[in-house]
Amino acid sequence: MTEFIIKKLTYDLSSHAGVAFVGKYLKRANVNALIDPKFPVRSGVANSEILKSYLALLCMGKSDFDAIESFRSNAFFKRALGLGAVPSRPTLRQRMDTHAASWFDLVPRMNMLLRGSTINGKAIDFGALDCGYTPIDLDTFAMDNGGTKKELVGRTYAGVDGYCPCAVYLGSLGYCLELTLRPGVQHSACESEYNFERNLPMAASLVASPLLVRADSGFCSLKLMQTITAQANLVSREIAFIIKWNPRTSPVEV
Repeated sequence: MTEFIIKKLTYDLSSHAGVAFVGKYLKRANVNALIDPKFPVRSGVANSEILKSYLALLCMGKSDFDAIESFRSNAFFKRALGLGAVPSRPTLRQRMDTHAASWFDLVPRMNMLLRGSTINGKAIDFGALDCGYTPIDLDTFAMDNGGTKKELVGRTYAGVDGYCPCAVYLGSLGYCLELTLRPGVQHSACESEYNFERNLPMAASLVASPLLVRADSGFCSLKLMQTITAQANLVSREIAFIIKWNPRTSPVEV
C-alpha cells in the first residue's frame, strides 16, 4: 500500500493560472485608460474592473454573471487582473446591462492593440500559406443551450437549441480575429458582410501578404463575394476568396 505525505503549502494554488495571461494582455491594451475616463463612477468598483472581470470569466468558459461570486474571495484572480475589487453578481449584471452596447465599439481597437503587438521585438507571425497568401477562415458552429430560457436561443442547423456563433481566424496558426454570438436560427451567410467589413481591413493592416478568404457552402452568396471585392478595393489590397459552391436549385451539371 502506497503511503501519501500530505503537506500544507505556504501559498495558494489556482486551477485558473491562464488568467494571469489574460491580465497581462488587458494591461497591454490599457483597458483602464480606455474605459475609466469615459465611463467614470462616483464610488465603488471601477468600470474597467467590471469589463476585465467579465472578460476573464469568458476566457474560462463562464458566461453567467453568477460565476463571478466564486472569485470574489480569490486573491489570485484579483491580483492577476490588477483589480482593486471584484464586483458582485448584481453589480456585474447591472453595469454590463448599462454599458455593454457602448463598450462593443472598443472591441476592434483592443483587438488591434493585441494583434499588432510584438513578441521579442518582432511582429506576430500569423502563418502564411506556401502559395504566399495569408488565409482568413470563417465558419459558424452550434452551441447547445437546450433547456434554457436565454434570449435568442433557437434551433440550430446541428439539431440542438442554442446559438450559432461565427468565428473568423487569420493565418494558419489559430489567431482569432472575431467571435460573434448569433441567434441559433440565423443562417451562416446572413449579415456576414458586416463581419467582412470589420475583419478584412483589420487583417490587411496586420499582414503584408495578399489575403485569401476561405469558407464553406453556407457562405456561398453573391452579396458576400461582392463585399469581399469591395473591401479589397477599399484597402487597396489583393483579397482572393475560395467559397464552396452551394448549387441550391441550380442544376449540378451547369
